[in-house]
Amino acid sequence: MTREASGFHLFLGAICKLSGKLLSRRTAPVYRCSRLQNQAKTSHGLAMSSSFQVTADNVASYAAGEHMAALFEQAAAGVALTDLTGRFIRANHCYCAMVDREHEELLRLRMQDITHPEDLPRNKDLFARLVEGGELFHIEKRYVRPDGSTVWAKNAVSAIRSTSGELVSIVAVCVDITARMNAEVALRESEARKSAILQTALDCIITIDQDGQILDWNPAAELTFGHSAAIALGQDLAQVIIPPELREMHYKGMARYLETGEGPVLGRRVELEALRSDGSRFPVELAITATSIQGRQLFTAYLRDISERRRSESALRESEARITATFENAFAGISEVDPNGRFIRVNEELCRVTGYSRDELMKLRFQDITPPEDLPKDHEQFVRQMTNEISVYQMEKRFVHKSGSHIWVDLSASRVDDDQGRPLYGVRVVRDVSERKRAQEHQKLLIDELNHRVKNTLATVQSIASQTLRHAETPEQARSAIEGRLLALSRAHDVLTRENWEAAGLSEIVAQALAPYENGGAKRLRIEGPDVRLSPRMALALAMALQELATNAAKYGALSNDTGAVHISWAVNGAASRSRLHLSWEEVGGPPVDAPNRRGFGSRLIERSLAQELDGEVKIDFVRAGLVCTVDVPLG
Repeated sequence: MTREASGFHLFLGAICKLSGKLLSRRTAPVYRCSRLQNQAKTSHGLAMSSSFQVTADNVASYAAGEHMAALFEQAAAGVALTDLTGRFIRANHCYCAMVDREHEELLRLRMQDITHPEDLPRNKDLFARLVEGGELFHIEKRYVRPDGSTVWAKNAVSAIRSTSGELVSIVAVCVDITARMNAEVALRESEARKSAILQTALDCIITIDQDGQILDWNPAAELTFGHSAAIALGQDLAQVIIPPELREMHYKGMARYLETGEGPVLGRRVELEALRSDGSRFPVELAITATSIQGRQLFTAYLRDISERRRSESALRESEARITATFENAFAGISEVDPNGRFIRVNEELCRVTGYSRDELMKLRFQDITPPEDLPKDHEQFVRQMTNEISVYQMEKRFVHKSGSHIWVDLSASRVDDDQGRPLYGVRVVRDVSERKRAQEHQKLLIDELNHRVKNTLATVQSIASQTLRHAETPEQARSAIEGRLLALSRAHDVLTRENWEAAGLSEIVAQALAPYENGGAKRLRIEGPDVRLSPRMALALAMALQELATNAAKYGALSNDTGAVHISWAVNGAASRSRLHLSWEEVGGPPVDAPNRRGFGSRLIERSLAQELDGEVKIDFVRAGLVCTVDVPLG
């Protein structure tokens, strides 16, 4: 037998020996070794015990041809033969496939060339000890394939000696364990992820078995419930965190799931109460998932303390209730409008101010109830507000009431933005200032009226003074006449002032004019007529005329003696829109009257000025029995 054949036979014997140890749980290599024994018995009649030992002598007696080559190539494990430096001498097909290299390529390499750098130091150490002392070793290591990928292999490595005991070569039997190693790595990574999740999770993560005993209790659970993991692990979950009145329901739910696979809280988020270590109760949000591991049910609960959320929700509800109450009960009209101006929310006061119902306003825009002449300014400001040019603006404007009338409002407009600063809607607060506007307009009217009346009064005073001084015979007479006429004017002003210069009663004007002349008793003055309201202009003119008539009667007429009397009467004739006042002044019982050669200032004041001022007719008749004055003027 040649040395090569002898070496190959020794190699096969070592394979049988190593395969039995490395693959003791696999049937194929054992079968092949047994097959080798049977072949040896049949071909050569060698007597072998059940503890078959391969030596160089008996292997050399095997047929080294096709049977041995087939055994080598068909081995279920990868088999490689190297020299004492690690250089490959031979490798079977399974080994070549494992390391993804052709046989010819392997013969140019050493074991060290295809071993992963991280695994090489230990491999080299064990290899050296094998070469030095023949010590068989096992190693799990990685081979590096040509594409850079790795394959994990479990290697059983042994020395091959010649019949003389000389160390000839090294044989390695390898099994691919990549799947197992990957699974172990995945498991370790999974456990690491689980541990990281449990340790860093902000929520409580608790795992229990089907008996309710706690298996996992993370730091968040420790912090939330007040129980350390050392105390909680192994305890009944219900006794640790579930309130007494809920424990029976918990046990029934567990039993139902174990019996039917259905649970009332599985796959849902529920809110309920839990217990802390001090016995206090607090609300939690709970979600439970169920898993089955090796036929045993496990339940993982995710719990979150929602006390703060409940407080926030309660505070939010209270805030919204206050805002709603303020919104609905405010004395100002409040609305929310979208970026186009359409009403999206209105309060009751705005409905009252505009006359529209809530449903009617929700179909409109603020532009729809704004008068056209007020719209440009408001709309321009609103567009600028909705494009972020301005945030708020104020103005006075008008609304068109549902009835068609105009309402003045004081408007304050602001804007609400989203998280990105984009306008969501506008808030418009309006206060009805129609009364104030009317008061301002009335005040202006009164000021204008006052200016007009002051000018007229001054003109009247000027005329009284001028005419009186021109016709008075003595300074004393002039003084007396001016005082009397100014007093009459003053008394008429008093009447109008009490009536806010809106109107005056004719009865009061007459009474004021004749009050200084009542010394003779009421029988001398007969006053009769309906209650008639006079405009300020008419009241002043009549007051001055009555003053002149009374002064003249006191000096020369019916009031100048003890027997005379004056009868003043009036009536209103015609329809309301065209009514006329007819007033008569008649003197009786006084000295006989002679018509004057010329008309004095008093007569001219009555006949001309009164007629012009009141746009009517005034006539004085100097009859013998007594002076008669008639006034006929329009009341409208």
